[in-house]
Amino acid sequence: MVNKRDPLGRGLSAILKDAEEKGNIHAIPVDLIVTNPNQPRFNIKEETLEDLASSIREKGLLQPIIVRKKADKYEIVAGERRFRACVMAGLKEVQATVKDYNDNEALEAALIENLQREDLNPIEIATVYERFIKDFGYSQQELADKIGIDRSTVANFLRILSLPEWIKELIIDGKLTQGHARSLLSISNEKEQRKFVNRVLNEGLSVRELEREVKKTKEKISPFNQVEETLREILGTKVNITFKKNKGKIIIEFYSKEDMERILEIISRQPV
Repeated sequence: MVNKRDPLGRGLSAILKDAEEKGNIHAIPVDLIVTNPNQPRFNIKEETLEDLASSIREKGLLQPIIVRKKADKYEIVAGERRFRACVMAGLKEVQATVKDYNDNEALEAALIENLQREDLNPIEIATVYERFIKDFGYSQQELADKIGIDRSTVANFLRILSLPEWIKELIIDGKLTQGHARSLLSISNEKEQRKFVNRVLNEGLSVRELEREVKKTKEKISPFNQVEETLREILGTKVNITFKKNKGKIIIEFYSKEDMERILEIISRQPV
């Protein structure tokens, strides 16, 4: 199963909670509430909606949704899943905090809302992190500070997005974990990646077992495996060394301009 470690930390949860508490809470008829087609959202599992709707029927909506005024309607900023469950539960009105958000503020709040979902897989978490960086100009360190997690955690999630699409689909489906993904990132050859993925699927290799098998294979292929591992640990990114006829290349991957600057800063601090 996918690791359920909270990707949000404490920082953004507090921000969203503060927004809810400081806004004006109203009971708004469901037919006046509309979704925002431009907001980011992931697949919402029908069974989880039914469970939430059942809870709402019994206890009511415990956490108001967040909306903003849009012409004569109220557009959902955060809480579409809760809203859909309220409709499923048969509610005629939904408790909502009305906020005066512009488009960027609404998008940021929607991303925060997505991060709060317990069933996000690593690809979805990485995609949200990427949007914070691309849409709002956060550096990895700034995002990590805002969320309340280590920068390396942000970087590790973002690295997963560089995997082939078919591997990412397996992660989304819960057939591979984030730990499996990290091991696969150390393999530059997609054919080799497929071989190891098949072993995970067919033999049920754990993350530790996969790490050992990958390491053994890389030691056979390259005498520089240990050097690659050391550089990966120091630089916090994928490193590949090729060597042939007494010459070779050290390939250091980066995933943004900010990530490149981070790596250069680490290299500049190393003793000569």
